[in-house]
Amino acid sequence: MKNWIKMFIADERGAESTEVAVTGIVIGGGSVAGFTELKDKIEQKGDELIGKLDSADGN
Repeated sequence: MKNWIKMFIADERGAESTEVAVTGIVIGGGSVAGFTELKDKIEQKGDELIGKLDSADGN
């Protein structure tokens, strides 16, 4: 068992795949966070515009 663990740690065949997977996860998470922030800003600006149009109608 001890020998298998040493060989497993030294084996680098899956290292590149793992790096690609981690990079994909980080990029995906950043994209989700960015799009969520963008959506919130668009909703906020839309609400501001609706408020201004409502106040303009009241004049």
